[in-house]
Amino acid sequence: MQSSRQRFEGKVAVVTGAAGGIGRATAQAFAAEGARVAIVDIDKAAAERVAREISGSEDRAIGITADVGDASNVRKAIERVQGTYGRIDILVNNAAIRIIKPLLEHTEEDWNRTLNVNLTASFLTCSAVIPHMLRAGKGKIVNVSSIAGLIGRPNRVAYCAAKAGLIAFTQAAAADMAGKNIYINALAPGSISSPLNAEYAEASQSARAWAEETILQRWGNPSDVAQAALFLCSDESDYITGTVLRVDGGWLSVKARNKTE
Repeated sequence: MQSSRQRFEGKVAVVTGAAGGIGRATAQAFAAEGARVAIVDIDKAAAERVAREISGSEDRAIGITADVGDASNVRKAIERVQGTYGRIDILVNNAAIRIIKPLLEHTEEDWNRTLNVNLTASFLTCSAVIPHMLRAGKGKIVNVSSIAGLIGRPNRVAYCAAKAGLIAFTQAAAADMAGKNIYINALAPGSISSPLNAEYAEASQSARAWAEETILQRWGNPSDVAQAALFLCSDESDYITGTVLRVDGGWLSVKARNKTE
């Protein structure tokens, strides 16, 4: 993979949930700009496939199987990245699950599993990665939240709670890292045509309705989120930390405008 820009040459990026969708696009984008990438995902075969797609004949990526909601799994995954590449400069916490059902149908298991993958996992990965970044003298972390973390949406209580918690975690963690050259930000994607939204993006009625709710009148692509992640992980964003960047095609702006009309 070639790029006219090589902003991440010599750097190592860890991307969780990178076997498909936003994570895969993000891993590919980092590699295209020179980074070596660790593809961390619970799906072993898919993680290794994405790593092969990126690497080609070069050692540009490794696939690592891990349940990011398990502290032991996370620790071993990060140790492998450090042992393989000798450094970790970038972490993108993208792994996520979503359970769609009404509040009273959510079980305790649904709640715990959703918060574990969407929120606790970022705490675990940050705790494992930041010590390596501190030794290196700099680090960039992006937590992939959602517009569902900024505004409540029906039939998603656990998902909304986890994504809102991830935003608060991002802001608090950034404050804790003040003065240490560790930058921590969040992305809040909107309607992205990814595997998580496949049933809606592929249904003509919902696809059209969701697109029309945005200013740009279209669904986002995984690459739209990937490019935002690249910016927040580059030296160009060195005055940005503890913030949330919406990648929603103006969806929330439309919602706000409609409320005032």
